[in-house]
Amino acid sequence: MLVQEMTYPGGTRVLVWRLEEEAPRLLALCREAGIPVEDLEELPVKRQREKAAERLLLCHAFGWPVTLLHDGQGAPSLQEMEVNISITHTMKLVALAWNEDLIIGLDAEQDDRSQVIKVRNKFLNASEQQFISPDHLAAHIIAWTAKEAVIKAERNSAIDWTEGITVEPFEALAGETSFFARCSDGRYRLITRCAEGHYITVAVPVVP
Repeated sequence: MLVQEMTYPGGTRVLVWRLEEEAPRLLALCREAGIPVEDLEELPVKRQREKAAERLLLCHAFGWPVTLLHDGQGAPSLQEMEVNISITHTMKLVALAWNEDLIIGLDAEQDDRSQVIKVRNKFLNASEQQFISPDHLAAHIIAWTAKEAVIKAERNSAIDWTEGITVEPFEALAGETSFFARCSDGRYRLITRCAEGHYITVAVPVVP
């Protein structure tokens, strides 16, 4: 079910689909909208749900069925369309972000994903561990989604999570958290919002 559309500074928009429907219902919705789904029918049910929701979001965003492509890094793009997109999935949610001018990254995680605290040493560097308390779950999830969003914006899955990206100090807020991160020679503005039991983070490059 399409539950929310969010807008961000710089022209970024995000659509959120809460995954409540079973795969047959999502496939039926696609067919009703004229979206091809024949290639999905042999996939595992979980992938059917994700992919069908992706296509419904894309159709809602642009007004007609569009073809989703992926490059060698897995980064998504749209056939014959000059628009930058990013997609994220969890067990309960699919979200789509797009921006006509800037390459962006999007990530989402459930707000109760306590496992991230157990692996903090694998994705937080020394400077980040100084301001993210070991027991602050929200701050850990926000930092995790920030790094994943930056990696997606960089279109480079080989970036080291700890030393390759540095999240600048932030205070985790209940509604919206705005902060910055550095990666290579660039800097990103990150905005995390809480929706549907998730932290959803968008990364947008800071243009000099």
